[in-house]
Amino acid sequence: MRKLSFLVISLLSFFSATAQVAQTPDLPVNRIVVLGDAELELPADQVRVVVNLQYSDPTDAKKAYNAHQAAEKQLVTLLKDYQINEKDIRYTLLQVQKNQNDVYPTGERRQEIVTMQQVIFELNKPERYPALQLALINAGFNRFQATYHSTKEEQSKNLALEKAIEAAREKAVVMAKAAGRTLGTVLSVRDTEETDPVFQKRFGAGYSYGSALYASARAEGNLLDIPQTIRIPAQVKVTFELK
Repeated sequence: MRKLSFLVISLLSFFSATAQVAQTPDLPVNRIVVLGDAELELPADQVRVVVNLQYSDPTDAKKAYNAHQAAEKQLVTLLKDYQINEKDIRYTLLQVQKNQNDVYPTGERRQEIVTMQQVIFELNKPERYPALQLALINAGFNRFQATYHSTKEEQSKNLALEKAIEAAREKAVVMAKAAGRTLGTVLSVRDTEETDPVFQKRFGAGYSYGSALYASARAEGNLLDIPQTIRIPAQVKVTFELK
């Protein structure tokens, strides 16, 4: 009986090991795994602006809501003046909530009704951003930030991946030659998920506001004269056969 049990356990172990091997056909002994990196630089041709709307009233939710609605209409008019397309405008749902506010001289805590909402839009003429942010501030919209973007980011991600695979193959050829082997077919390609765009420079509302004050002095030179670029990195892990 003990011999039979041992035989059954041995057979189960054999089939288990065989199944594990069958599940990883892309991992032969004669293989080489290489990381390929690539990076594209695109000129920034767009500014993404996020405006935070927030209004409050100590007791009356309707007053806070009405102030918020009035601000929305004013912002829509401003965006039309700057010819922002509707397809380039997005916004979050309006939220109304009751908060505890303890920023009072006496130190006491009081409740207040607060409205919150974000409006996100793209400005396709970055050179107009200094004037736009001054207009936002003059209209009472002091809570906003902006980042540079490119309209070609998405299509450039695919190109960056292609170049990363090419870089991996070139590296693998050199490594295989140095080892006295030749490179075979590609067994697998994996995206390492490090392909999100990285922005070289970011401008918040405060910093950009300072730049805008000196926009009239461009002849003397300032940061606005320096072209902004966006980096699109890509990294892949490629497994090659070795012969």
